[in-house]
Amino acid sequence: ELFKMQPNESIKNLYNRLLDITNGLLGLGKVFGQDELVRKLLGCLNDEWEPKVTAIEESKDLKTMEIEELLGSLMTHEEEVSSEEELEEEDYVLFAKRFTKFAKMNKARRFQKRNFNKGEGSKMD
Repeated sequence: ELFKMQPNESIKNLYNRLLDITNGLLGLGKVFGQDELVRKLLGCLNDEWEPKVTAIEESKDLKTMEIEELLGSLMTHEEEVSSEEELEEEDYVLFAKRFTKFAKMNKARRFQKRNFNKGEGSKMD
């Protein structure tokens, strides 16, 4: 009942942990139905998964949903989120490179204008 997703844990690892627990309980005589596994997997996800969980609960019949279908949906969402995060990081790196290049060019231009005029105030000043 206290089973929860760990921080930065992948869906695949989470499901493998859940399987280990349910297989152990199966050995003790406790059998879980598909709907119980689906509900347990949805219920143990972190708060960041709440919008996805809500969307699945509202759009699917959890009583008839196969665990494989749920896993596919969750893994696809996980890949999309990680791809977006990678793109955001790449955007920041690209922005930093362009800003540094711009700053260097701007500094060089100001230096050239001041040396070119040799003390005669320029229109820019």
